[in-house]
Amino acid sequence: MRKKFIVTMLAVAIAASSGCAQLGINKQQAGTAVGVVAGAVVGSFIGKGNGKIVAVLLASTIGGFIGNKIGAMLDDQDKQALALRTQEALSLPANDSAQPVSWTSAHSGASAQIVQGKEYTQTKTVEVKRAPKIEAVPSMKLINEQYLTKSSSNVRAAPNKNADKVGGLKAGTEFTAVGSTGDWILVGRKGVTVGYINRSLVTPKSEAVAKNVKPAANLDEMNVAADKETKAFDLDAIPTLPSQQVAAETSCRPVTVSLKAADGNTEQEQNTFCKQANGTWELI
Repeated sequence: MRKKFIVTMLAVAIAASSGCAQLGINKQQAGTAVGVVAGAVVGSFIGKGNGKIVAVLLASTIGGFIGNKIGAMLDDQDKQALALRTQEALSLPANDSAQPVSWTSAHSGASAQIVQGKEYTQTKTVEVKRAPKIEAVPSMKLINEQYLTKSSSNVRAAPNKNADKVGGLKAGTEFTAVGSTGDWILVGRKGVTVGYINRSLVTPKSEAVAKNVKPAANLDEMNVAADKETKAFDLDAIPTLPSQQVAAETSCRPVTVSLKAADGNTEQEQNTFCKQANGTWELI
């Protein structure tokens, strides 16, 4: 049923672009719009909780890039497929990203090679939302990946072992690590920082899964209001959420897409993508 829905929504997006000529929009401009819409549809089915939101934004961003640059050389179906493949390439860990990623159209014969350059860091200002009782930090390193608690862990109001406890997470709880500051991880729930947890108490989900450790619960999906240890993470009970501008160290990757279209023509695009506070990779 879910697969049918995706196919249907992609068909709607493609059909919508067919009417763009009547509105004075050319094929290349239509490609951008279709890439964004269809990318968001695909992305909405990837991940859970906050990860689902990140996936929508990630797919939309790359869908727009593919549509705009090579819209005149690919049909709508190929734009969606190449956009999704580019998303997969950018999602690779840094140590695996140097391997070329290939793509071949399932129907037209078009093909592409996606090559990423060496990842580097860049400091930029990003906006971070947080719960009112959570202390702001002037700087951090962006992570925006899923982490698991290794044991029952206290969540504190500041990145300090003597800071007030705002709640606790049981062993095996999955959450989004917004970023890190020193030995502390920013705990995220639905895109909002709800506290800090010591780095020694958590592990990246990818490493846990490699050791056959499965999440017991997901913080984004939990009924947090029902437990005194997680009640402070109930965002629906908070009228306003402060936001701050933070100097964040983020990862950037040069990306080269070499395309051979169905008609034999070729095009190569070179751009740099940097990871944003919401987990998306965006052009700079």
